[in-house]
Amino acid sequence: MKKFIITEKQYKVLVEQESDGECVIDLDYTKFGFMYDLVFVNGISDNIGERVRIFNEIKESDCKILLHNIITSETFELTKDDFQITKTDSKHIYISKDAFNKKIFPYFPDIVKFESFIKSANIKEALQIAFKDYWVPSGDTYVAGVVGVKPIKNDPRGWSIVNFFNSKDSVHEMMKMFLVRDIKNNTFIYDENDIESSVNNWMVDLFSNVNSSDMKILLDIQEKSIVDNFKQEKLDAEKIRDRFHPGSEIEYSGYGTIRDIIDGIDVTIGGVTYQIKPYSTISEDDKFYSVNIGFSNAVNYKYKPVNRIAFIKGKLVYVFNNKIKSLFKKTYKFDKKDLIRPQ
Repeated sequence: MKKFIITEKQYKVLVEQESDGECVIDLDYTKFGFMYDLVFVNGISDNIGERVRIFNEIKESDCKILLHNIITSETFELTKDDFQITKTDSKHIYISKDAFNKKIFPYFPDIVKFESFIKSANIKEALQIAFKDYWVPSGDTYVAGVVGVKPIKNDPRGWSIVNFFNSKDSVHEMMKMFLVRDIKNNTFIYDENDIESSVNNWMVDLFSNVNSSDMKILLDIQEKSIVDNFKQEKLDAEKIRDRFHPGSEIEYSGYGTIRDIIDGIDVTIGGVTYQIKPYSTISEDDKFYSVNIGFSNAVNYKYKPVNRIAFIKGKLVYVFNNKIKSLFKKTYKFDKKDLIRPQ
């Protein structure tokens, strides 16, 4: 047995073994993520460089690949030709939807009738029940949510990390993997006549055990996202301020505020409200700019009190008046006249 050490922490060993002339690579993962015709193999490594190395090892080998889910213990057989890696800086490893449908989906546990209920509205309802003693109703400034349990670091009000569960796709996918595991282990007991309530009750139990290992995984995913997003938002807001509002103060809408969650306002600079988004590509023709935001959430802000939308990639900053002509999937279109030039 030969071993290639390709990851630093959680995913340490990629095993290439020979049996009767056949070699096999065992590769651990946590879940699949879906976008268009791509199926991302998530959890292989958090390190971009390591993902590139793993991908190269796969492509250079003539072995079959066994994907092993570390949560559900499911194993799926693939070949090196099934794997690709994104051309973006994030370098995510993925397989085609066709390969997923042929080689993985037929062997999935029966979760189809359950997973549709792991969605935003149901998660909010489960959070309200699980944290009923910490649930604060909406008011003039804040939306309703959990306050005082697992608070965001340095948030003066104690807005909870769990409040973001309803809007984080990677948290939803991880919850589905937990449900798959519990279905396999026969620990998820459901009423065939009321599956939605059964799933909701399962989520209440999951959230209520706030110090469990499952909740730690969800909280870690969400907290990292919150910290990373705030750091990036601060850097991006400063870029906007320096180029478009020199010397002005930056006012952040804050966690759990109506301005942020309902109105879509990330920051206010010099009296101008902004929504800030990373972008993947920007193209133009004679009349329009088209801005693709890659993996970010696409929302039409046209009828929200957002004055401008800023799209940022590294040092590049494009700011448009909030007069969106169209939004198709992940691509915004603006009239060229609505591009705002720096002062």
